[in-house]
Amino acid sequence: MFQNLKKLDTKGVDSVKPGLERITAVLGELDYPQKKKDYITVAGTNGKGSVAACIASILEANGYRVGLFTSPHLIDVTERIKVGGEEITSEELEENLGTVFTACARIGVELSYFELLTVAAFLHFNQKSIDIGVLEVGMGGRWDSTNVCDHMASVITNVSFDHTEYLGNTLSEIAAEKAGIIKKNALVITGCTGEALSVIEQKSQENSANCHRVGTEFNYKKKEDLGFDYIGPRWNLPGLKIFLSGTHQVENAAISVATAELLTMHTRYKMDPEKIKEALSGVSLGGRMEYLNREIPIIIDGAHNTAAGENLVESLEFYHPGVKFNFLLTMLGNKDVSGFTEILSRVSGKLIITELAAVKKSLGTEKILELVRGQFDSIETVKDPLRAYERLLDYGEAACVCGSFYLIGYLKEAIENEKTLDSN
Repeated sequence: MFQNLKKLDTKGVDSVKPGLERITAVLGELDYPQKKKDYITVAGTNGKGSVAACIASILEANGYRVGLFTSPHLIDVTERIKVGGEEITSEELEENLGTVFTACARIGVELSYFELLTVAAFLHFNQKSIDIGVLEVGMGGRWDSTNVCDHMASVITNVSFDHTEYLGNTLSEIAAEKAGIIKKNALVITGCTGEALSVIEQKSQENSANCHRVGTEFNYKKKEDLGFDYIGPRWNLPGLKIFLSGTHQVENAAISVATAELLTMHTRYKMDPEKIKEALSGVSLGGRMEYLNREIPIIIDGAHNTAAGENLVESLEFYHPGVKFNFLLTMLGNKDVSGFTEILSRVSGKLIITELAAVKKSLGTEKILELVRGQFDSIETVKDPLRAYERLLDYGEAACVCGSFYLIGYLKEAIENEKTLDSN
């Protein structure tokens, strides 16, 4: 049973295959399913999953049937593909993957893990008769497999250093990759600033695309309680609030509201600003400042680069001023490990390092230890993630697990399984 899902797993969840030639050929063999619906694509170094979820929620609150494609998943791959908030079933995904694998075999093409899921998502969205889909870019933008459709809006949250081995070593180079999602005459909404913004403005101009920038065409005013007022070309919406934890989520929400406003102004998708507050209150996203316990804060967060590390520490300081956190992490070999942990050390005295042997790019505990030595008062290495988590809890102090979505997902699944066993 579920032979196609098993075959998908053999591809390796962290495998990367640059280029759109393979997926374009397979989509052609399947009669171009990506061309049959409208799409919005969300790129950016951090926050793109939150923005995609917020945009989908706003559209749904206004009566549209919305497909949402996000990554990574935490426990089950079905989390990545949703329609109307409902995940694709394992049976549906198995069937669609079978269709994709058959098409691949007919034309002699082999797709990566992410490419296979992208095609399966397009098939599912057509089967479920969506009105519009929201696609979160996996990495970069220009050659990401989500960039195969002529989406009506290109959203770029921000640009910072991550995946430099694929995207480039300067902000301009990384921004150019992300700006690759900008299409002719499309709407562009961005939270970028500085040299990254210059690249996006230039790409927008080349494509006669209407570029809307935070702080210029739209803005927001953050409140002390992390509520905010939104100020746009037509909408002025006071007293909005995003219920996702994290100080950085306010800007993500503002970018999402701007996208909804611009769709209303320039496309057939019309949204009632009165429904924005309701839509934002209903957004939830696992593994982003997610509390497993609030009495003694136990938080899991997928932060894994320096910009996300800054957001995480700022949020911890906001919600728990003066509290020192103990951290548990592992990281992939393509990350700025010491830069990331140096940020964490501002609110921490203790670090536990673990590893994920099943993830090819995951660093071992000893390698991470070499990179972070001297940054914390206390550093331990515990190779088994579950034992490392138990050690973290043994301290009985405020704690945070971060550094890798793979680690977050592994621990969440183990915790859920333990709860299930306890209830039997």
